[in-house]
Amino acid sequence: MRCLVLGGGGFIGSHLSDALLSSNHEVGVFDRPTARHLDYVKNQGARIFLGDYLNPDDIGPALSNCDVLYHLLSTTVPQTSNDDPRLDIEANVIGTLRLLEEVRKAQVKKIVFASSGGTVYGIPQKIPIKENHSTEPISSYGISKLMIEKYLHLSWVLYGLDYCVLRIANAYGERQSISKTQGVISAFLGKAFSKEEIIIWGDGSVVRDYVYVGDIASAFLQASSYKGKLKIFNIGSGHGHSLTDIIQVIENTVGFPLQVKYMQGRPFDVPINVLDISLAKSHLNWEPKVQLGEGILYAFKWMQRDQGR
Repeated sequence: MRCLVLGGGGFIGSHLSDALLSSNHEVGVFDRPTARHLDYVKNQGARIFLGDYLNPDDIGPALSNCDVLYHLLSTTVPQTSNDDPRLDIEANVIGTLRLLEEVRKAQVKKIVFASSGGTVYGIPQKIPIKENHSTEPISSYGISKLMIEKYLHLSWVLYGLDYCVLRIANAYGERQSISKTQGVISAFLGKAFSKEEIIIWGDGSVVRDYVYVGDIASAFLQASSYKGKLKIFNIGSGHGHSLTDIIQVIENTVGFPLQVKYMQGRPFDVPINVLDISLAKSHLNWEPKVQLGEGILYAFKWMQRDQGR
């Protein structure tokens, strides 16, 4: 299979590139020149394309002879998207519409899109959340992800472009930046390394579904060859953990207590989000393999090497 990973120099994208290369696929990676893991994926054997995916002159050559496109790029995160919803729509939604035009020109066979299981549903009415749950996002990020899902469906209806949407829970694992505004586990591990205070918004009771990045990569591979009628799948661990739980696991991993400061909760943080992953298990033949404590240990050991400690 000839693949292009849009955002392949990033955290999840680099792991997906690894998985594709290990499965003997031809892998191209398209990303900005500043993407952190470009040198890594290049050394693993991926072909590198640099540029702005909003520019047809940049993305066009990368799509040539591509069978499957993995769309992992986003210019915003939930925390910042509400600051400028128009920018979020222009860069991500309209940008993806332009991308779809280039995809059709290149006759790409399938798109696998990284959506957000943590934001598209909004405040859950029932836990765990199934794919047919109502979608009422309370962040521009979630709205944009949902809009892209709808336009992928429209492109399938109008032009026959096959697609699959993975609504991913909270990702964590090796290579996740400790300085980004997204990624609680890596941020907390980073604070532990530097002996800095950890800020928790709320009382620590917010519950999320945390899924290891290697398991996410395997879900993308399974989605590549999936030929069924369903198009949208939750990808998570299927279990919820509070921020207090995460602090305890990290303390057990690093071997010392963390400094924690509690702040007033934020309005865009839903109180609980746990995904029902039964459809992915039955239709994609996928399920997560790595438990939370094991995955945090992997991330911790990688961070030790990365920080040279």
